[in-house]
Amino acid sequence: MSKRGKIKLSDIAKEAGVSVSLVSYVLNDRHPNRINKETAKRIKDIAQRLNYRANPLAKGLRTKKSHTIALVLADLANPFSAQIARIIENIVIAKGYVLLIGSMDENIEKFKKLLDTFMNHEVDGLIIVPPEESEREIQAIHSQDIPYVLIDRYFPKSPFNFVVNDNHFSTYECVKRLVDLGKKEIAFVTQNNTYAHFLERKRGFLEACNDFGLQTDAKIIAVDLANLSEDVNKGIDTLLIDNPELDAILFATNILTLHGLKYAVKNKLRSLGKMELMGFDEAEFYDILPDGMMYYRQPLEEIGKRSVEFLMSDILNPRQQSIGEKIRGGLVETTPRKTE
Repeated sequence: MSKRGKIKLSDIAKEAGVSVSLVSYVLNDRHPNRINKETAKRIKDIAQRLNYRANPLAKGLRTKKSHTIALVLADLANPFSAQIARIIENIVIAKGYVLLIGSMDENIEKFKKLLDTFMNHEVDGLIIVPPEESEREIQAIHSQDIPYVLIDRYFPKSPFNFVVNDNHFSTYECVKRLVDLGKKEIAFVTQNNTYAHFLERKRGFLEACNDFGLQTDAKIIAVDLANLSEDVNKGIDTLLIDNPELDAILFATNILTLHGLKYAVKNKLRSLGKMELMGFDEAEFYDILPDGMMYYRQPLEEIGKRSVEFLMSDILNPRQQSIGEKIRGGLVETTPRKTE
C-alpha cells in the first residue's frame, strides 16, 4: 500500500492484477463497452473496499472540468440567501459537484473580486445573484461563453440567462387577496433602488390597485437599505398620517416585513383587528405571531432546481440553449396562535 495510507490507482491495479490505465478507465467510466464487465466490477469492488477517493484536481486535469460550481449571493445573513444556498447545494452535491459560495454584500467591487476568484479557480459554471450596476460584468461572462445563470434578479433588456420569481404576479396576487378580505386602503412598502424585481413588484401592486379600483396616491413608500429600520418606522408613520383609513400594508421583502412587524408590535398596530399586514418570503417567526400572518412564498425549490438543471446542461453542451424563466409561487396564511 502507498505511504501515508492514501490509496492510489496503483494499489488497486496491483491487487486486481491489471494495469493502472485500466483502473483509471474503469473508475472514470471511460470506454465502458470495451472493458470486460467482470473485470470492471472487480476493480470497483476493490476500490470500494480500500476506501479509494479520487483526487478532484487530477480528475479535473484529465476531463478539463473542475466539478465545481460557484454561487454568488447578495447577503448570506438574509434568510432568502441561506434558503436558496441550501437548496442549490443539495442539488449540486447530488450531481457529483462541489459548490463554492460567496457573498458580495450588495457591493459591486466585492462582486468583481468574487468573480475573479471563482474564475481563477476555473469553476465549471456560475449561479449569480447580481448587484446593481453589474450588467457590464455579466455581459463579459456572457460574451466569453462561460456557463452561468442569474437567479432572483435579472436584466430585462439584456439576453442573459435567468430563473427568477414572477414578481409582477406576486404583488398582484397579494393585493387581490387583500381585496377579497374587504381591504380598500392598501399601502406598499418597498426599497429605493433600480432592481428589475423591485420594479416588477411595484408594477404588480399598481396594476392590481388599478384593476380593483383602489387609490394609490400617498400609499407607496420606498426606503433606503442603509437606514432600513429608521426609514420603515418613519414611512409607516407617514402612511398612517396621510391615510387615516388605511387597513392593509404589503411589504416587498422579508426584511421589510420584519421591520414592519416590529413597528406593528411596538405601536399595537394590529390590536383593533383592522390593520392587515402581508409579508414577502417565508420566515420562521410567522408561526409564533398571535394573529397569524399572510405572506407570499417564492418558489425557491423550483428556482434552485431549474437553475442547476440549466447550468449542468450548459456545461455539458455549451451555448446550445438559453433560459429566461419566471416561476410563480403562492400565498400562505398561517393560523392564529391559540392562547391558554
